[in-house]
Amino acid sequence: MIRLYDGDGVCLDTPQNAADPLPEASCWIDLLNPAPEEEARVEALIGVEVPSRDELRDIEPSSRLYIENGAAYLTASVVWKADSDFAEIADIGFVLSGKRLVTIRYAEPKAFTIFAANAHRELEGLGGHDVLTRLIEAMVDRSAEVLEGRSRHIDRLSNRIFSSGEDDNPDTATRDLEAMLGEIAGHQRTIAKVRESLMSLSRVAGFLQILPEISGDKAIRQRCRSLASDIQSLSEHADFISENIIFLLDASLGLISVQQNQVMKVVSVAAVVFLPPTFIGTVYGMNFNDMPELRLPWAYPVALAVMAISAVGPYLWFKKKGWL
Repeated sequence: MIRLYDGDGVCLDTPQNAADPLPEASCWIDLLNPAPEEEARVEALIGVEVPSRDELRDIEPSSRLYIENGAAYLTASVVWKADSDFAEIADIGFVLSGKRLVTIRYAEPKAFTIFAANAHRELEGLGGHDVLTRLIEAMVDRSAEVLEGRSRHIDRLSNRIFSSGEDDNPDTATRDLEAMLGEIAGHQRTIAKVRESLMSLSRVAGFLQILPEISGDKAIRQRCRSLASDIQSLSEHADFISENIIFLLDASLGLISVQQNQVMKVVSVAAVVFLPPTFIGTVYGMNFNDMPELRLPWAYPVALAVMAISAVGPYLWFKKKGWL
């Protein structure tokens, strides 16, 4: 799919006939899951090659940020599906050729949708380098939004984790804590993807500042510097959130261990309480001929009384110690 926008962010009509050239007024050409013929049409307009999907997956910095035939090629890893617990990273390609920007993507990050809807209000007809910096800015803003939302969720999760210890039923508390482990894993996955995205955007922001189209424009150069500063701040905030998540994970595992120890403590106390009566019953259940007290008329009630006392004694002692 090809989406065309002019320098003022107004969406242009794409010619339906594949043989027709794309409008010369196209400033931002957005390729979403492009077919080979669509790539060929864009290449004919901008005069340089468009990277393939496999080329976007290269992880070497030299393959993601370079200048070739007068065009700047950039690849950024952008987080998407961040509203779910299964966030992913999408590799987005940018080709800045003259006054035109081409974006190649095989995913639909929310930042693109938001930017495209507001492009006619933000762009000022300055060309593809203006579109590129504002698009990166939208991605950074989206990362900040994801971090802010996750931070609120983690605060609520923290309250739930530490209030679960107030449940009198250890089994219920343990099940609740075990269920929260899945939520913690989802938050950690999303934050990790955001951190990866911010690292990639940081490299892109640094590379943009050396491009002639941007270094010669004071306003856009300053925007790039501001982007780099924002990315650094967000990266530090993501590290802080990640540390909180690790703390919550350790706290959850610790509370689960405490609840399980509570159950084992009750079982251990019960075993100790019933051990003396069991011992007494075992002794007098032996079939020896010479056990004179067995022939006494009051032997049976005395044995029962001794067993009861031997059970109640440990119970009262554990109760006094606060172990029950």
